[in-house]
Amino acid sequence: MTDTKTPFTNLPLEIFDNPAAGDAWERCALAALPDDQLIEAAITAITPPKIAQPSSFVSHAPLELLARAALLSYVRPDARPRARRRIAGLAMRYIHAGPSLETPKISHTQIDTALPALIDSLHCGDVDGADSALLFLAPRLPVFALRQALVDEIAPLLGAAGHAPILLAALARSTHANAIGLLRAPLRRLTASPELRLTWFGLRSRNFQPHEPVDERTLYAQLFAKLSAPPRVVSPSTSIAPMALAVEQSGDAARLLGEAIYDMSAQQAERILLRIAAYSMLQDNPDEAPYGWTHCLTLPQGLLHNRDASSNHHALIAVAATHVLANRAIHGRVAINVDAPAKTSQKNLANADPVSAASIAFHAPSGTRTEIMVELATYALTHEDAHLVKYTLACFEAAANDGDAAPVFMAAAAYLGAWWRHSSHA
Repeated sequence: MTDTKTPFTNLPLEIFDNPAAGDAWERCALAALPDDQLIEAAITAITPPKIAQPSSFVSHAPLELLARAALLSYVRPDARPRARRRIAGLAMRYIHAGPSLETPKISHTQIDTALPALIDSLHCGDVDGADSALLFLAPRLPVFALRQALVDEIAPLLGAAGHAPILLAALARSTHANAIGLLRAPLRRLTASPELRLTWFGLRSRNFQPHEPVDERTLYAQLFAKLSAPPRVVSPSTSIAPMALAVEQSGDAARLLGEAIYDMSAQQAERILLRIAAYSMLQDNPDEAPYGWTHCLTLPQGLLHNRDASSNHHALIAVAATHVLANRAIHGRVAINVDAPAKTSQKNLANADPVSAASIAFHAPSGTRTEIMVELATYALTHEDAHLVKYTLACFEAAANDGDAAPVFMAAAAYLGAWWRHSSHA
């Protein structure tokens, strides 16, 4: 494939807003491509950063694309054409979202000099320098090596709405060689705002280890007690960076989290924090379901999924816990608990309201979990909302990594899907 952007460019945008049998999408060569080639074409289309300040859609496009790619295998056969059309529509909308930046000149010739130049540019706010170094390194450096170089540098940064670690983790599971280019836009945003960072946890030894092992149930109980109903914090905005900075500046991050996370491993932190996030979706303010409670889970998960490449797990845990605290302290309205959803007599997940859908998914026999995942993934991938797609995938991954709490994560994913079905925005 020599030119994957032009076929998208030549398609009328209305075929994705108003699809019809036999339309220009179904007749074009892209529609006949295998899944991997379609995804690679979409990656190429949405890799170039935009000139204008990115919208929420533009910022989420790389994450949405990789999440759609990861979930595609779960989709019902009859819904696969619609799910694939959504991937193409994502690429088309990105192309139409405004002019792209010109590719900066690449002045590097050696990995040994380009890698420190990338980090230096990130620190000093040299946006084009960081972009140039990344463009040189992307085809030459293994994904793990790039993640290893970047993760501890970007973990405390709140530019790009704190989403860069999610993308960094997603690259670890992607099989598409060109996916690493998706880092360009978020890295530029991080480099442009180096002052947006969390600092309350200070510096630890890069090989930090807990001073004494503590039973996970004790850690869970301690942190759950602090986060179930934390003191209210006022934020000037409900955007990610202002919220995280608000709980740091209030002193609550250090006061509530400092001792509570000191003895945690990254694996323990992931299980504990993501359970708290899932219960927030199930029990707290439903108005925050589509964005607040999705970020409450996806942000800490993205950070902690980078632990394989990190040398500073304590910082990953601290930032992850700060995001959960920020959402609980700013969006929370009730004290969450670990009670199971009440059983419902309803059986049909597709027609259930959010509470009933969560109950169906939570109480379903483990042998039917795959069937539920197919239903949830099919709805998410045929829906336009990026957060629904990201959250559904995040819940699947959380359930796979924390089998004891798998019903909670399936219930949370089902709740969000039903919220969208019953929303005026569906």
